[in-house]
Amino acid sequence: MIQAYIVDDREVDRYTARRRLAKTGRFTAVHEAEDGRIFLDKLFDAEPKLDEPGPLVLMDISMPFMDGFETVEALRARMIESGWPENVVVVIVSSSGAPKDKQRAAETPLVRGYFEKPIKVDDVEVMLSLMGAA
Repeated sequence: MIQAYIVDDREVDRYTARRRLAKTGRFTAVHEAEDGRIFLDKLFDAEPKLDEPGPLVLMDISMPFMDGFETVEALRARMIESGWPENVVVVIVSSSGAPKDKQRAAETPLVRGYFEKPIKVDDVEVMLSLMGAA
């Protein structure tokens, strides 16, 4: 089983993602955060699960305080600093289909995929395969 984090400032988008993840029956817990700072606090307050894949992080790009790319950079720095296991899988979930956003995601360490909102059940299966958990 896998833990997931949905990082998005819009409640409706978190709700949709939460429902899609729940349909798979593959997640032990789905945590939510309205921005990158809250996400980082939640993740690093938890003990890493070394015997589980993931967690899977669904990251929005456009959020207040820290955008998705800034959050991923901060996540990577904190993982290195704290010795956190490198099992975190980040996927961008955005309403933007802009090629520049997709290119930036492809060049960002930790980001393994890019999905446009709203995510579909098939998208979740692809995310699971990116984790090696399909």
